[in-house]
Amino acid sequence: MNSNIYDDSNTSRRDGQIHAPRVLASSVAGSSQGTQSSNTVPSTSIIDNSTYLLRASIDSLYVTYQGELSDLMTMRLTQLKTLAQSQRDATANLSQIKLGGHLFEVNGNGRHPFAFILSNAYFRLEIAKQGAKHTPMVHCKIASELLSTTPTDDIISDLHMIVSELGTIKGATNISRVDLCVDLVTNYPIESIENGEWVTKARSFSSHITDRCYSGVSIAAGSVLSARLYNKTIEMKKNPRPYLEENWRRMGWDGGSQVWRLEFQFRREALRGLSVVTYTDLMTSLRGLWEYSTEKWLRHTIPSDTDKTQSRWPLSSFWEAIQKADWAGEKHLERVNLALGNAPSDQFLFVNGLSPLTSFMARDGYIDAGEALLAFFQAAQDFHNDNAHETGVDFENYLHAKLSQKRKAYGTAKNQPIGGGLHPDDKLVADEYRKRSNGDY
Repeated sequence: MNSNIYDDSNTSRRDGQIHAPRVLASSVAGSSQGTQSSNTVPSTSIIDNSTYLLRASIDSLYVTYQGELSDLMTMRLTQLKTLAQSQRDATANLSQIKLGGHLFEVNGNGRHPFAFILSNAYFRLEIAKQGAKHTPMVHCKIASELLSTTPTDDIISDLHMIVSELGTIKGATNISRVDLCVDLVTNYPIESIENGEWVTKARSFSSHITDRCYSGVSIAAGSVLSARLYNKTIEMKKNPRPYLEENWRRMGWDGGSQVWRLEFQFRREALRGLSVVTYTDLMTSLRGLWEYSTEKWLRHTIPSDTDKTQSRWPLSSFWEAIQKADWAGEKHLERVNLALGNAPSDQFLFVNGLSPLTSFMARDGYIDAGEALLAFFQAAQDFHNDNAHETGVDFENYLHAKLSQKRKAYGTAKNQPIGGGLHPDDKLVADEYRKRSNGDY
């Protein structure tokens, strides 16, 4: 093996290939259970008195499908993409499509080399045009929230149904990136760790400070294999994730202790070098990937005053606990019906959303909320109707436009044309079906 394969200063070989020891097969073979298809594995073990592992999980997953987009889907996506580019909100808000029971917004732009982008709260699909060479038919990013609340097999099954409606799938579900992480509570002084205590081929280290507190370190950022150790509790102050806190509580978190996360990101080249190509490869190799990451690629050690050879320095108790994370536990997630779309929370609606009403009450001297609500609605109606000669939009049309925008953004419902009739996508499908039934093709 090239000793610099995963050195971030030299991430590729002269022959253009990346090679790594075949550690995964032997690691899995050494386990009688293998790794179950749960993307989140309970790891509630106290390795010592200072480190408690909450969960081991897949935090990010990117998959690809080879195949060919169908003629009909090409026409549909092209039409919807054009609608999304419209300067008229009423037209742009119709750029939605339902696939496999999931409602997607169709973007007005692509991203090279993909011609179409479809997205909702849980999937982002990048789709190649017909006949594209050396490009997967679909590249998909799966949302972290979905991975944290739904068994991976169910997610991939749903995704396969979605992609199969786009065209013909050829081959297996392939993996282009995966992030594996362990969440933990520890008394180990992580804030005091120095870069020289890490044993790794990586050469770049970036420490992070948030609100004047040490919040973590990134190792080999941007490389085909990289790592982050960071304070998840601090991060979540700005970006709350109630579903994640609920997972932690189920695993024994007391609700107050700081939670740290160690995360390894494997890009396509690193995965191929470790013999992980398909989804099946990944799910049978989680333990092996973790062992490779924490035993061969990165270790945290206790410096020795008597031995200058860093590779012989003993592991810290904190790192020993991390190495023992359980990736072969029982499948414990049950399929759940997540909230539809990407709608705002009750907290947002009933705290922030009351601000205009209370401002109106304070301005116009209302005390009774019910009375104020009726007056607020009437005042809003009068305002938009009185200004319709300037704006061209009365209250009813203004309200409909705003509702359509939010239904599209939240993915909660498919918008329909203002004047009635079929949605443009539905009409196109119906017309094509009629032509084919009549033998016009």
